[in-house]
Amino acid sequence: MSLFGRQSQGQDVRAKLERKLYIARESPDPEFDLSDCQLKRLPAGIFSICKVFRKDNLYLHNNQLQSLEEGGQLSDLQLVKVVNLSCNKFYRLPNNIRFLVSLTELYLQNNYLESLPEGFKYLEVLKILDVSNNKLKSLNPSLGNLKCLSVFKITGNIDLNRLCPELCFATNLQTIELDGENFIYPPIEIATKTTEDIMKYLCSDMNIQYRPPQVTTELQSPLPNKIHNPFGKQLGITWEQQESAMIDQENKLHLANQKQREKFLSTLLQEQKDLDDEISKIQENRESERRNLMKTIQREEQEIECIVRNFIQSEKQNPEVIQQQLVYEQLEHDRLLEIARQNYDNVKRSDIIAKMKELLEKDCSINYYKRHYKDNLNNVKQNLLIQESEGAVKLEELLNARDEMRTDLVQQLLEDQDVQQAMVSSLLDRVDAKSWSLSQEISLISMHLSRLSIIEQEKKKINMAFNYNEFLQQRMKLVGLLDDLLDQKNLRRKQLINTLKEAESEGNYAHDFWLKSYQKVLDAAPKSLLNVGKLDPVLANYLLQEGVIHCLPFLVKLLISGKSLLEINNENLKDNGVSFTLDREGILRALKLYVEFGSDIMNEPGQIRSTEDTSLSDALENKTLGVLKANETDSSVVEGECVVCMDTKSEVVFVPCGHMCCCQPCSQNELETCPMCRINIERKIKVILS
Repeated sequence: MSLFGRQSQGQDVRAKLERKLYIARESPDPEFDLSDCQLKRLPAGIFSICKVFRKDNLYLHNNQLQSLEEGGQLSDLQLVKVVNLSCNKFYRLPNNIRFLVSLTELYLQNNYLESLPEGFKYLEVLKILDVSNNKLKSLNPSLGNLKCLSVFKITGNIDLNRLCPELCFATNLQTIELDGENFIYPPIEIATKTTEDIMKYLCSDMNIQYRPPQVTTELQSPLPNKIHNPFGKQLGITWEQQESAMIDQENKLHLANQKQREKFLSTLLQEQKDLDDEISKIQENRESERRNLMKTIQREEQEIECIVRNFIQSEKQNPEVIQQQLVYEQLEHDRLLEIARQNYDNVKRSDIIAKMKELLEKDCSINYYKRHYKDNLNNVKQNLLIQESEGAVKLEELLNARDEMRTDLVQQLLEDQDVQQAMVSSLLDRVDAKSWSLSQEISLISMHLSRLSIIEQEKKKINMAFNYNEFLQQRMKLVGLLDDLLDQKNLRRKQLINTLKEAESEGNYAHDFWLKSYQKVLDAAPKSLLNVGKLDPVLANYLLQEGVIHCLPFLVKLLISGKSLLEINNENLKDNGVSFTLDREGILRALKLYVEFGSDIMNEPGQIRSTEDTSLSDALENKTLGVLKANETDSSVVEGECVVCMDTKSEVVFVPCGHMCCCQPCSQNELETCPMCRINIERKIKVILS
């Protein structure tokens, strides 16, 4: 199929097209004009020319085009701002027109378009759209996405009698040109009015408020939507960097082409100069031969003249013979002269033919080199475009991989923060004075419950009568205190966690916030408090009797300092935070009673001195029951064993009876009554004795 409409004018039109293509390549003008060329299809690669030579305007009007497929990929026109396709034979437009994201003016009048493609909604910077004198039957609702559209021409479409109501979303529309007499929606009385009246009618029909367009000298073109942008790439490179890189690449290609062209022209000029030198040398040789020949002819003529004179002189002697000889010599001279001229003409003609042949060969070689140069240039351009697309794909893959790696690192950092937060919470729970005090009190009460259960078991073994109600009341009181202390400990733990959360939410911290917090708590806590064990229950019992058990956190530093209890005085307590005089006096009395109790145990016969702590229940048991005194050789805390499995220690308290006689695994079995007193179990409390 020919590119041109008429074969008779093919040569002129082809020359015109080649001239315009040459101007587009060589001229820095941003316009690419192929109008009035009688084109039936586009020449291959003109879209690539627009991209490579940075053309802003593409004029294809007044032709016979029906499709844009032969021109290349429409994605190469992403920088084109004005496209004129008027006065052609388009029946439809490709949906790939969405790639023209920089398009501000589009002229489609005087064609055969029946509808507009869906891709129009991506032309977000389009300002002027002219589709007059076509065959449109309806308008695409996607025209409402054209926020920058200011001029919209649809006159001359006979079958078009309705506007799409979504057109009211094009809030910058200033001019609508239509044939109002043919319209049904909006009605004729509205369609024949101004653009403002039409837009108000559409807005009221869509239940939205009409906003007049902002009239400025130049509309602010919004950036293309990133969600619908078909050219969205990697997020780390801006459009200006891509454009500068593309311009640098094109400049390098232009310099390389220019150098190659200059090199080729210099070679061609050198060859032409050499050829001219050779021709001049040959002409000089021929000229010297001609001069030699002329000299030879002149000498011969002189000789002939001499002979003629001799003949003339001898004519007087014998005129007839001399006359005949003269005629013969003249004929011979004419024959030789004609032969010499013919030889000279033949030599000159052969030289001219040889030189013309050589020039033709040189011309053919030059044309061959030109074609080869054009082919190489096209291959270089194609390779550059392929490399650019491959580089874009690789860059996109690299950015995706970097996003995935960043997501993994963020997830790992969040997990690490959870672990670090748990470590800080645990350390804060250990070094918190109130938590430590509550733990000591819970341990003391648990030890008393365990000891009461052991005493009750031992009495049952030896069938000793005992006051059951009194033990029951003691256990119930201790269970009530244990519940209260556990609630206080849980409440204190929640307060510490809330404090950490508030500290975290106060500002933006670095990712190592919890590690720094852990180090701060570790540095601020007393070194010996991290390794302190259980408090002597006897001392805790005396503090409880004196009503100063709440001052236990203030005594930790004194108790773990290695200082003798007898050396602790009123000033030491005041320096450590005990501000009330009654509290200091109660603490001193409790320490005095504890020291006296220790001396009594040391001096009592039958007792073995031990470096470990002595529990209050052991002392009470040794003083009230003589049955266990003889069998007991160690004054350390005795742990009760589970009455069910007889294997592990007791660590569960039954409520309401208060017996501590089962281990954790056995208590998880279906136990409904206490194994010791057969009272129904309401709930179970797990305690751990250190």
